[in-house]
Amino acid sequence: MPELDLKKAKLHLAGFNQVEEPIDQFIAGTFDRWQSYQNAKNFSRQYLISLIQIPGTKRWLFAGVYDQLVPKARPEGKRTKWQYTYRHLEGFEELEGRLILEYARAGRQAYVYADKVVPDMRVHSIRPKRLTVGDFPGFKAVDISHSTLKVIVKEQLESWKAALSSVAGVYLISDREHHMLYVGSATGEDGIWSRWATYAHGGHGGNVRLKALEKAKGAIFSNGFYFSILEIADKHTGEKQMTKLENEWKKRLLTRDAGLNGN
Repeated sequence: MPELDLKKAKLHLAGFNQVEEPIDQFIAGTFDRWQSYQNAKNFSRQYLISLIQIPGTKRWLFAGVYDQLVPKARPEGKRTKWQYTYRHLEGFEELEGRLILEYARAGRQAYVYADKVVPDMRVHSIRPKRLTVGDFPGFKAVDISHSTLKVIVKEQLESWKAALSSVAGVYLISDREHHMLYVGSATGEDGIWSRWATYAHGGHGGNVRLKALEKAKGAIFSNGFYFSILEIADKHTGEKQMTKLENEWKKRLLTRDAGLNGN
């Protein structure tokens, strides 16, 4: 694409915003929508090239190129935020989600002129396939965003479903936007899988304080939710015993007094 002159392009170096990891949005297929919401008119050149930080590294995943960038004001109280409409340019699909660049950015700078920084980048690697949700990593390693959970449940990913439906357990929801925790437990024939599927479909899972968050914040209330597993148990463990284990974790993590548990 010869008309893609770097002097006409801005880079969006998308990193953790204290609530969400943009790489989770990419995996979930919602990155374009997520990126369209901005606190200022950040996309000021003809083209936008988006790179997503691979958490904990100086590596960046190529997400795409955009043009026809038009901001629309979104007043929020005394502040004005912006939502962009734009076109995701075709022709780059072969590298989207595969090309990884290495670049040590200065501080937390997220919006930079492409011609100023691209000379300092180098190709780290090209993945054999587009980045997607990986296989189940083991119970201790689970720490997934709500958007990723929705993908796992929607696609009925086999390794995740097989593992999560094989055990009962006590799980943790970390609300990283409000810095609060919720502890829950799952029993029954399909174990943790069945319980987490309710969160994938509705977000609040029927829990009183989570429903209150939804009422206060609207559809975005679960954007900062991350799911992990505190303890697993045999699927045939009785509900009474699981409730006891759940209560012990609530006590340790203070989720009744300073968290999202209402009972």
